[in-house]
Amino acid sequence: MDLPLLTASFAALALVFYVVLDGFDLGVGILLFFRPEQASRDHMVDSITPTWDGNETWLVMTGISLLAAFPTAYAILMPAFYLPVILMLLGLGLRGVSFEFRVQMRKHRRRWDYAFAAGSLVAGFMQGTIVGGLMQGVNVRNLEFAGSVFDVFRALPLISGLAVAAGYCVLGAGWLFLKANEPLLRFAVHALRSATLVFISVLFVAGLTALRVQPAIRAAWGFHYLALSILSALFAVIAIFLAATSVGVQPLRPLVAGTGLFLLGMAAIILIIYPDIVPFNLTLWDAAASSASEKFVLVGIACVTPVVLAYSSYAYWVFRGRTPAKGWGE
Repeated sequence: MDLPLLTASFAALALVFYVVLDGFDLGVGILLFFRPEQASRDHMVDSITPTWDGNETWLVMTGISLLAAFPTAYAILMPAFYLPVILMLLGLGLRGVSFEFRVQMRKHRRRWDYAFAAGSLVAGFMQGTIVGGLMQGVNVRNLEFAGSVFDVFRALPLISGLAVAAGYCVLGAGWLFLKANEPLLRFAVHALRSATLVFISVLFVAGLTALRVQPAIRAAWGFHYLALSILSALFAVIAIFLAATSVGVQPLRPLVAGTGLFLLGMAAIILIIYPDIVPFNLTLWDAAASSASEKFVLVGIACVTPVVLAYSSYAYWVFRGRTPAKGWGE
């Protein structure tokens, strides 16, 4: 059994769950910037209240898998991305604090709404810079990080940060399309169209920049031309559907379509960097821990993952349907 590949597959799956599930509530948070009416913002927050905090569990599981199963890769990647990781965690922390304060301090709720939106934007943007930094390539020498912590603030990571933040807005708008009441539905449609156009435009620029700065990506396109072309074509079809979405579309379709964009994008990234875990420098097998450590991680995964899946599934099932006008607490 190929233990490193199995562990890496779980880490990738956990990351997919995180991006899909936490992506829409980060997107809803960012979209708070664009709704001045307090009642609308309250309803937007109510739509994610039952599930938003549990989604980050998948990010923790990804990090633990990387640390325990691929310590060499962890020792390289963490110094390379110290700054965006710290800023991301601060953004996520600000979301948690502002979420609680907006409930308790009604007089200053608008300020805390914007703090929640700012935390969501910072977290989403920093996640994008990490992706862009990985695709840009990490400077490695003698199995150690040999670059600067400021390498991540070059053009490609910054453009990628904007792309991921815009993509999360697509997911957030899709979630509102599914969950929001009638007054917010037209806003969700407008946000979905606008965010999709911004997302695909910025992502296109990020793709061109990646091809320019990283020769390994150009080589991967030559090697996986057919598969990447198919993924790109499917991406374009879904993007056109989202950009043309109207009020009459079935409620679940925009969220599923937005999720499809992210899944296609992540599939393309995996095709480009596989079999590396530190892109273009270190393979899964070169960075893997001992077999005993890999087995220990997999046993932990087997015990914890069903619990997290059961909890998440139960929460989404209980709070299915459109969000009540006065919130779930009424």
